[in-house]
Amino acid sequence: MSKSNVLHIVKILLFILVLSFVVDKIIYFTVTKISEHVYSGQAVGKLNQYLHIKDTTKTIVFGSSRANHHIDIKKMATSGYNIGIDGKFIAYSAILIKLLPKDKHQNIILHIDPNVAFRPTYSREEIKSLMVKYHTNDIIKEELSKAKQDNVFQKFYWCIDYNGSVLGILKNAVFPKYNPKGYYGFDPLPLSQTEMDMFKKLLARNEKVSVCREEVKINKTYLSYLEEIITFCKENNKTLITITSPIYEDNCPDDNAIMAAILKEKEVKYYDYTNFFKNTNDLKYWRDYAHMSDIGAEVFSNNLSEVLFFDD
Repeated sequence: MSKSNVLHIVKILLFILVLSFVVDKIIYFTVTKISEHVYSGQAVGKLNQYLHIKDTTKTIVFGSSRANHHIDIKKMATSGYNIGIDGKFIAYSAILIKLLPKDKHQNIILHIDPNVAFRPTYSREEIKSLMVKYHTNDIIKEELSKAKQDNVFQKFYWCIDYNGSVLGILKNAVFPKYNPKGYYGFDPLPLSQTEMDMFKKLLARNEKVSVCREEVKINKTYLSYLEEIITFCKENNKTLITITSPIYEDNCPDDNAIMAAILKEKEVKYYDYTNFFKNTNDLKYWRDYAHMSDIGAEVFSNNLSEVLFFDD
């Protein structure tokens, strides 16, 4: 191949590279402009609302679906928000907590999932959903890089930030799932007769067996994020309260006991409601083993409000 042909190919490749870079930025800024105005849905809407209210809200609930569907924060605080999101655990919560203002007193209610805390492995993959803010929020960018959840191409092709999220963003931009005005993050789960019957059949098929492993030990990654949250709260005028909401049946109490001991040592309040319904376990309170129905959540939240009430 002649030198002129090689030079021609190099020019074409450079042109394609520059063109792809320009197109990438056009698409990125277009999607970003749209996503900034989306305030419904768990793809980006709830995160946007949290970023909008985090500096002025006095009490915030963090955690997974069990926080989202179980804790009605308005029963405990007039200025409150529940940023619990399905499938999001302590790594996700830790990053969001670090976004809070450092000079304002706030109450942090962190939901603890012992079954996640004591897993042999905890990949933190749930924080990839924060990638949509990779190029617009320095703290999120730093945390994703530290956890090695980003990639080298992302520094050049910013559209990677929206991988797997674009359809959800566009759908909620055109057809919002709910009106964000008056929405404070709590999503109770209604229970139908069909769902109750299905859960009843599931219970009939399962025998009570212990699921404790031979060695019940807290995951190091989980513990590291927990310690980061505790440190942040102590240094930035936050009152940290940890809580585990009810499950239908706890077949391994050991992990709860170890978690309670860890939090006691670190001087963090821990309210373990795992067995809250143990003596009154009506099926109408449950959607499945780990999630209460709207009825169960109301009973639980009413009780919780008698223990935790924040006079704003």
